[in-house]
Amino acid sequence: MSYSFIYKNPHARTWTHTYDTDISLAQAFHKRLPGYKETPLVPLNDLAKELDVKAIFVKDESSRLGLPSFKVLGASWGTFRAIVERHGLSLDSSLEDVSDAAKKSETVLFAATEGNHGRAVARMGKILGIPVRIFMSRFADRETCQKIESEGAEVTVIPGSYDDAVSRAFQESQEAPTGLLIQDNAFDGYEQIPAWIVEGYSTLLSEVEQQLKAQRLEATMIVSPIGVGSLGHSVAAFCKSDGRQIGVLAVEPETAACLHQNLKSSKWSTIETSATIMNGMNCGTVSPISWPVLSKAVDASITVSDVECHQSIQYLQVHGINAGPCGAAALAAIKKVSSTDTLFAGMSKNAVIVLLSTEGARAYASPGMPS
Repeated sequence: MSYSFIYKNPHARTWTHTYDTDISLAQAFHKRLPGYKETPLVPLNDLAKELDVKAIFVKDESSRLGLPSFKVLGASWGTFRAIVERHGLSLDSSLEDVSDAAKKSETVLFAATEGNHGRAVARMGKILGIPVRIFMSRFADRETCQKIESEGAEVTVIPGSYDDAVSRAFQESQEAPTGLLIQDNAFDGYEQIPAWIVEGYSTLLSEVEQQLKAQRLEATMIVSPIGVGSLGHSVAAFCKSDGRQIGVLAVEPETAACLHQNLKSSKWSTIETSATIMNGMNCGTVSPISWPVLSKAVDASITVSDVECHQSIQYLQVHGINAGPCGAAALAAIKKVSSTDTLFAGMSKNAVIVLLSTEGARAYASPGMPS
């Protein structure tokens, strides 16, 4: 039996990726940031037993460099690389030297966000002592805006969608004499900084590999939430490089499944989205630099409902993991797959599955539960 909410690509198993740059540079940079430490890899032994697999772990990104999301890994590396490039500095430059250069040139950072990316860019602006302007869609909630503002950024909510917010941030950054757009999705003429942001996320994956190695284990599948696709891009590249053949399962909200629909149609295009508790995944366009990799490297894609996500949040809370909706999406995906597709590749008895919980607990409107 086939299900519309599952897409499979049997060719992804043998596809390989070659990095253009040395991703260890990003890892070395992150270790220089104040407060850096590995985030936990938490076992879900009860779930592994229930699903009859060897092990299931949650990579808990609820506290990454003092922020409740993995996003700061990409935003920090992207910002650092962009300022270094603009000022002709070396990649081993100190944060102080980069800050001095950015201040002297009166650099202003711009970004669009559904929440966590914008707060991460704002944090980098705070670390470097430079101003930040953030644009958000009509779906933005006041608490999220306030958290970004608490980092010292100026927040503007526009009447349009996330994609409209990206367009506005780009326009404003172009009009500002010293503006610098730090965006995690690419578009025509804007590819380099999003590529650096993708590189930044690889630190998370290198940590996972080392944490599993310490337990004499290797991942057989990584489950990644998808928004614009930058994290998924990083996951897919890592999983299919340097001799690795780790399965990649992508998960999206039913109401904002841009990658899922693109994969099913084998065509990159923009879709209309609607509200979801998984705010950070409410994106209508896959980043064009990520689509070529995701279209080849994703072994399977699945969509989940807000109700399924809400139930997974509750499950993780019981197991001591304070995940927000985007963070619980990976668990919702693996539970849905296991309950509907018993022959799903990657669910063997020897499977070691890693769920990426990308954000910490946050307020959201509980979806209507089935009666």
